[in-house]
Amino acid sequence: MIGSKLSPSEAAFRDGLELCRAKRYPEAFPHLETALALLVDEPQARHGRLLRSFYGMTLAVVRGDLPRSRRLCEEAIADGPMDADLYCNLARVYSLMGKRQLAVESIATALSVNPAHGPSLQLQREIGRRRRPVLPFLSRDNPLNIALGRMRHRMLG
Repeated sequence: MIGSKLSPSEAAFRDGLELCRAKRYPEAFPHLETALALLVDEPQARHGRLLRSFYGMTLAVVRGDLPRSRRLCEEAIADGPMDADLYCNLARVYSLMGKRQLAVESIATALSVNPAHGPSLQLQREIGRRRRPVLPFLSRDNPLNIALGRMRHRMLG
């Protein structure tokens, strides 16, 4: 907006967000941490949900605090309308937790909100898509499906 001045929290958040978009998470983390601390003085700030989500995701990447990261990302999602960035951040946290299926589901949700969401498409490529079970009438966890799926992967890559 012309003539509007950013609050201290929003200014720090924008700096951190720019670094996150460049995947410079260790550099982004202190900006986001500062923005979160300043957010206490701005309870009606519009950037609060995004800030909590990006802070949670960088907290997971930089510090490895996965339980708190997950909680922050899930709370950001629960606090308002669907947003592809929020689901993408949660997917990255799930991926770091080793919860691949939840990560894949979160990416799918992000892409249902915005099919052209670049960060979600990139994360989807990094994680990879799951193929259908070899024997679809059996569960994915069935030992026969697991063995046949591994064979298929070795043969097809």
